[in-house]
Amino acid sequence: METFGVGIVGAGTIGKVHAAVLSRLEGVRLLAVAEPREEVGRQLAEQAGIDWYPSMEELLARQDIDLVTLATPSGMHPDQAVMAARAGKHVVTEKPMAITLEGADRMIRAAREAGVTLSVIFQNRFHRDVLKLKKAIDAGLFGQPVYGNAFLHWYRSQQYYEESGGWRGTWKYDGGGALMNQSIHYIDLLQWMMGDVESVEGFTATLAHRIETEDVGSAAVRFRSGALGTIQGTTAAYTSRPPRIEIVGTEGGATLTGSSITLWEPREDRELLTAEDLERTRHPEEGEEWWLTHAVQFREIFRCLRAGQTPPVSGEDARKSLEIILAIYQSQRTGCAVQLPPETGER
Repeated sequence: METFGVGIVGAGTIGKVHAAVLSRLEGVRLLAVAEPREEVGRQLAEQAGIDWYPSMEELLARQDIDLVTLATPSGMHPDQAVMAARAGKHVVTEKPMAITLEGADRMIRAAREAGVTLSVIFQNRFHRDVLKLKKAIDAGLFGQPVYGNAFLHWYRSQQYYEESGGWRGTWKYDGGGALMNQSIHYIDLLQWMMGDVESVEGFTATLAHRIETEDVGSAAVRFRSGALGTIQGTTAAYTSRPPRIEIVGTEGGATLTGSSITLWEPREDRELLTAEDLERTRHPEEGEEWWLTHAVQFREIFRCLRAGQTPPVSGEDARKSLEIILAIYQSQRTGCAVQLPPETGER
């Protein structure tokens, strides 16, 4: 089995998640972390038994690193991804891949020009019931979809934003609030299942936190198929509830709550998942760590690299959820419905 040398950029919460996952994967050698905060960087390096570098440039200079993961504030991803691609490294970045469409396009273009791959972490696609629901929609088991809804009602404290070191809830580094940081996972799932979005009309507000960006967002959605939908995302709820995806069709429907199907009404019930699907997804157990599905996506990324295939989820694919969120922000600013693609990726 071909072995890949990997470096992590960023030693915060997600950097620690990447280290925990990558250190357990077969055929992967976790080698180094780049983190300008020496105490934080050295701590992760010591825990993982890897080297620490204060700069990304020093990490990229290593010839034994084949792939770099970006676990840094979202606004930093484009410059870092371009730098890694030009150094000949494959790139895996956390969501959102960027905070503007211009930034996303720079990342995609740099990877293409360098002949490396760009993947974005959307680990929820690798839950077994999520794939089952997508396959059911694709197979027409609910008839013609007429509604596709995504709801994320979560609680985040003021301390959550303040403990980030000043990047969460900012336009410069977070690129948005409850929609861009938290809800993007379920916006990604909604468009992946329902198809491309044609237009949105959205509203955002900051009601419960002292932050620059929204902690409440809502949008009406029209898909290119003609189906309609709703997106709601907040970090201002009294308590966090499991996110939901609701599919309503002319001949059936389903609800995904968290990562499990809780309503299942197809026009016919048949086996949808192949043995390969079962191998490449997982069904989380109650009480387990939320990040374990990261391992499934990372494993798929390395499998595809060994096979010379495009890893999931590509930059082009991940760009779609970013485009939807930026269109919602544009609709809030202009007071009008926005056709996709929006005119600009800027706030």
